[in-house]
Amino acid sequence: MTCRNPSRWWLVPAALGAAAATVLPVLAAVPPARPRLPDGVDTLDDAIASCRASGLEGWELVEHARILVHRKYSQYTIVTLWENAPSSFRNSRGYSSQYNGALALLLEALGFEVERVFATRVRSGATPEPWWRTAHSWVRVTHGGRTRDVCAFDRSAPAGEVSFVPLTEVRSFGKRTRRNTRIGMTPFIYARAWRSLLTGQPLPRWLVRPFGELVEEPAESGS
Repeated sequence: MTCRNPSRWWLVPAALGAAAATVLPVLAAVPPARPRLPDGVDTLDDAIASCRASGLEGWELVEHARILVHRKYSQYTIVTLWENAPSSFRNSRGYSSQYNGALALLLEALGFEVERVFATRVRSGATPEPWWRTAHSWVRVTHGGRTRDVCAFDRSAPAGEVSFVPLTEVRSFGKRTRRNTRIGMTPFIYARAWRSLLTGQPLPRWLVRPFGELVEEPAESGS
């Protein structure tokens, strides 16, 4: 492929260099992956085999899979947006699209009817977060004529008793929505992460924190 304007060939490497200069320092500030191996489970394939070997069926199997995903994750983070659900699961870190995406893949492999859904705003027990961080995605499972909401974040909230309330319409969470969500979140995430780097402060807990813990610090507006 030839460049339409050879005099501007330098724009491409310049843009790539600027992107790297923006992203790499932020990634370096992210705590390293801390993989967990509950019951020896490392990958999603391991999780599928472990669930099948449990001998459980129906909603008991759904709950077993949900708890396994919860136990697998060590970090909640929205900085590692590039990881797909299997990679997120193996590295034991991620946000709702990743950890509940892993749960969806696990339940589908176990033969359940699964739909990934999201709401652009939810209310939970956490301290209010920045306005753009109030979206959440989770899983809806249908079995035995019943459909229940399922989320891996809160260990104490079983299928049908999730610990959040959607404040906006619940919609299907398809590939296009997942892509657009990542694109929309990126500027806010990296702008706030750079603020931490420049001020010498740790990354805020709504960016990185131990998995399953709520946000306890004051919310930040306009960040």
